Amino acid sequence: MREVLDRIVNRNKLIERSFEYFWNCYDDYLTDDITKDESREYGLIDRSSVTPKLYGYSYCVTSTYEFDTIKVYLDIFRKNEEKRFAEYWIIYNIDGEVIDDFFVTE
Repeated sequence: MREVLDRIVNRNKLIERSFEYFWNCYDDYLTDDITKDESREYGLIDRSSVTPKLYGYSYCVTSTYEFDTIKVYLDIFRKNEEKRFAEYWIIYNIDGEVIDDFFVTE
């Protein structure tokens, strides 16, 4: 099963795309009227304020969707900190289309 999952992830470039989607989401977080004050409270001012790192990915069978999905997880660290500050995960269908994503601060 692991080999099949790895092939799907690699074929659809899910890791690389997840980082791209994260940066788009993060940029929105910094500038959106609803979240920009919160981001400043956390000391987040630009892309150099955080470092995203791949946590992993998984094949998911859930009751939320009527189809199987793949989730890619990123841990987000503030600059010069070792403790995870936030997490980002993105859900793809098996064909590599984005279904949903989440950026959650702790």
